[in-house]
Amino acid sequence: MDIAPGWTHSSYDESLARAVDAQRRSVLGTGAAVRLVGASLFLLVTTTLWLTGGEDWTPYPLLLAPYVGVAAVLFVVRHRPEASWLGVLQAPVDVALVYGLQHLALPISPFPAGVAGFSLGLFALVVTLSGLTLRPTVVYGTAALSSVAQAALMREAGVGWGAVLIAVVTLMMVAAVKHYGTGRLRVLAGALTRVEVDRALEVRRFQEVEEARTLIARLLDEEHEKNDELRALQRDKELLTQFLVHDLRSPLSALTMTLSWMQQELPQGPLNESAHTGLAVTARLDRMIMDLMDVPRLEQGRLAPRKVPLDAFQLLEDVRRSLESVARARRLTLDITLPEGLALQGDADLLTRVVENLATNALRYAPTGGNVRLEGGTDARGPWLAVRNDGPPIPLDLRDKLFDKYVQGAPERDSRRGYGLGLYFARLATEAHGGRLAVEDTPGWPTSFVVRLPA
Repeated sequence: MDIAPGWTHSSYDESLARAVDAQRRSVLGTGAAVRLVGASLFLLVTTTLWLTGGEDWTPYPLLLAPYVGVAAVLFVVRHRPEASWLGVLQAPVDVALVYGLQHLALPISPFPAGVAGFSLGLFALVVTLSGLTLRPTVVYGTAALSSVAQAALMREAGVGWGAVLIAVVTLMMVAAVKHYGTGRLRVLAGALTRVEVDRALEVRRFQEVEEARTLIARLLDEEHEKNDELRALQRDKELLTQFLVHDLRSPLSALTMTLSWMQQELPQGPLNESAHTGLAVTARLDRMIMDLMDVPRLEQGRLAPRKVPLDAFQLLEDVRRSLESVARARRLTLDITLPEGLALQGDADLLTRVVENLATNALRYAPTGGNVRLEGGTDARGPWLAVRNDGPPIPLDLRDKLFDKYVQGAPERDSRRGYGLGLYFARLATEAHGGRLAVEDTPGWPTSFVVRLPA
C-alpha cells in the first residue's frame, strides 16, 4: 500500500494497532453484555427449576451466582484499558465454569449422557465469546481447553470415543469460523486506518471497495443458488479491476502534471531530459491502464476504432521514445525501419498501444545487448506494422494460443512474465480494425509479431 507524504510504515502500523484496539474494546463490551445477560438468564432458569423440585439442577445456582457477579464487574469496566486482558482471562474462566457445572451435575442427573451432550453447546458458546478478543491464539486456546473439558465430561458419562472425537472436531471448527471473523474485523480496522492516512482519496476508495464488496456478495449469493460459482468469481474480478484501474489514474495524473511543470521550469539539460523521459513513461502507464479499461469494451464490440490517416513513422517514433529508457537500461538497440511516406488508416491511440504492447513484450524477451526493431511497410495484402527481436523463438505449439486472454509465455523463456493481457488487447484492437495479428517467420529474426491492416 502507498503511504501518504509525511507518513512512515511505523506510523501506519501504530495507527492500525490503535484501530484494532478500538475495535477490540468495542466488541469486548458487547461480549461483557452477552455474558452478563446470559449468565443472569441461566441463573434465573436453573434456580426456578431447582426450587420447583429439579434435584439435578442443584449445583447450577451455586456456581452461577458468583459468575454473574464477575460478569457484572467485567461489564462495568468494559471501557477501561485493562478490560482487554480481563476479556482474555475470562475465556478460561468460562471453560472452568461450564466444566464445573456439568461435572457436578453428572452424578445426580438421571441422563448423564444428555448432560455431557448439552455441554457441547455451552462450550461452543464459550469459544464464540472468546473470538471477541480479536486474538486467534485466545480462540484456539479456548477451543483446545473446551475440547479437553468436553472429552472428560463425555468419557465420565460413558460416551464412546467416536462421539468424543466428533465433539472435539466441532469445537475446532467453531474456532476456525471465529478466526475467520477476526480476520475480517482486522480488514475493517485497516480500512479505517487508510482513511486517516489520506482522507480525501481513501474515503472514495473505501466507498468503492465497499460497493464492490456488496455487489460481489450479492452476485455470489445469486450464483450459489444457480450452482455457477466460477462465472460469478470471474465477473467479480473484472469489476474489481475496473475500480482499481479507476483509482490508479488519479495519482498518475498528479504525477504527470508535476513532471510537465518540471519540464517547463527546468533549463535544458540532464534534469530536463529526465523530466521528459518521465512524461513518456507516465504516458505509457496511462495507455497500459487504458488497455485494462478497453479490453471488456473490445470483447463486447462496444469500442469502434476512429479511423483517420496516420503517419506511420510518427506512430513508431512515439512508441520508441516511450520505451527508450527501458531499452537503454537493458543495453538493447531499439530502432525503426520504415519506407518514407508510409501512411496508414486507423485509430492512432489504439494502434500506438498495440505496437507498444508488442514492443514491451519484445524488450522483455530480447537478450541483454540484443536488438528490437519497429518496422512497417506494405505488400500485396496491404499495409503492415511489425515488431521483431532476436530473443528465443516462440514454440509452434504456443503460437496458436499466445494471443488468448491470460495466456503467458513459457516460463523457461523468461521469468519476467506479465499477466497475459497485453497481447490479448493487441489482438482485439487489431481485429477491431478489420486486421490480423500473428507471429510470422522472418529471415534473420527469431521472433516477429506482424500487424496486418486492411488495404
